[in-house]
Amino acid sequence: MRRTTVILLTFLFFLTSWAQAEIGLNPLNWFSDPEDEALITIDVANAAEEAEAAALLERGKNQLLSGSRFSAARTFKGLIKDYPTAPATAEARFLYAEIFMLKNRWKKAFDQLQGIIDEQPNYPKFDAVIAAQFDCATALMEGARGRILWVLPGFKQYGVAIDQFEQIVRNAPYSAYAPLSLMNVALIAQEQDEPEEVIDALDRLINYYPQSMLAPDAYFNMAETYANLVKGPAYDHGSTRDAISYYEDYLILFPESEYLGEVESNLRGMEDLLARSKLNLGDFYYNYRSNNTAALVYYNETVTIAPDSEAADEARQRIESIEAGVSPITGGNLMRRLIRAD
Repeated sequence: MRRTTVILLTFLFFLTSWAQAEIGLNPLNWFSDPEDEALITIDVANAAEEAEAAALLERGKNQLLSGSRFSAARTFKGLIKDYPTAPATAEARFLYAEIFMLKNRWKKAFDQLQGIIDEQPNYPKFDAVIAAQFDCATALMEGARGRILWVLPGFKQYGVAIDQFEQIVRNAPYSAYAPLSLMNVALIAQEQDEPEEVIDALDRLINYYPQSMLAPDAYFNMAETYANLVKGPAYDHGSTRDAISYYEDYLILFPESEYLGEVESNLRGMEDLLARSKLNLGDFYYNYRSNNTAALVYYNETVTIAPDSEAADEARQRIESIEAGVSPITGGNLMRRLIRAD
């Protein structure tokens, strides 16, 4: 047994030595080739290229000042292509994006601005880049269209607007534009009748930016979205409860809001709807199953949920009837009572 162990350890030692020598064994890449590692280079502009890029940037700026946007755009495009890593390229991208924005080519502009964030993240005008991206996304949100063959108006690009707002949240999650972007995503999704997307965007706004000035609107819109999913007392109990929860949170968190009256009214409506769903269940057990115990449970829940509602008043009447031993008026019982009355 010991001899076998020694042979095995010896084999592993020579295998490891061979691997280190032949295939560059290392803790990050077990099978990397040293020759391949030697080919890895960092593409950074040298001093001469940086000077050439800076000269092109100045040329483009002068062309803009002289009113020749077409020439400036061509200069900036060439600079970006030929000197992608030069410091001057970030400014060229920004000015190139502004030209696209002046031509209402919002997607092209946004992509150029995104290039700054991806390739030159140290660009000092980062806030201006995010602001410009927000303007691009907002233009698309408001119905700006692209052009087909540069002439015919294209389709509205709401989906692109959502993608751009989501990208802004990823680019600058701690900026004021992040909660604004999430709210706009929710508004677009609401217009497109996509409640799941509305709820997702508002949920992130509420959880990640609770101190935002948009938080009250997010709670209110979330409650309204769930309320709109409710089809009646016999359906969507989960959505009803969610709507009630967000209305209640609104009243607790924003007691000085000017919309308190509307929120309280909506809350009472949702509570009455949920209470009526319990009343219906109680009626089912009382009228069709002769199960007074189960009926009483649901009637009492009705009163607890919304004690001042019409549903609660009806539930109290049912409870009094059960306690008085009154049989439910359904089917044969109803027919017998009508015969006696005649």
